[in-house]
Amino acid sequence: MLALIPGSLVLAAPSAMAADIPAAVNTPAETPASTPIVETASIVTPAQKMLRLTLFSPETRDMRGVEPSMYRGRYYRATVETKRRCIAERESEGHYDVVSRSGYHGAYQMSPQLARGATWMMMREHRGLLGAEAATKVLTRLRSTPLSRWPRYWQDAAFSTIYNWQGTGSGAAHWRGGRWHC
Repeated sequence: MLALIPGSLVLAAPSAMAADIPAAVNTPAETPASTPIVETASIVTPAQKMLRLTLFSPETRDMRGVEPSMYRGRYYRATVETKRRCIAERESEGHYDVVSRSGYHGAYQMSPQLARGATWMMMREHRGLLGAEAATKVLTRLRSTPLSRWPRYWQDAAFSTIYNWQGTGSGAAHWRGGRWHC
């Protein structure tokens, strides 16, 4: 069972988000010599690994620098990667936690309305990646959090989803112009 920690984007999950396999409980005196003692093991699902990557990994918590996109999902396009990096450099110099005087947030300087809309756009894909319950909780929480406080993965995912929503470059108009063209 996942639970949101109030006031943060962090989800709490019992046993480090892993399902515990029950262990055989015997004292050494009760255990026959030929019977091995079963140790407790943890099973981590792909969805749990993805959740850790998107919220807790050192890479996603690093809010500085123009790096390769952490998002490699349905809307990621390798052909747009150079342009994405240029836009992040132009808009924020790679500072994922910046807020402009005009009220635009994050590495890609999105308006709060665009960021909120992106959470709805990302829902279907991330339900498949994280599971329906976890995706709904994470994206609902992101919806009420300024984009400049979103982890790097989620900002990269929002950019690629918006930029390529109806085909490669279909959302490019959101990032036209600026100090220099990319």
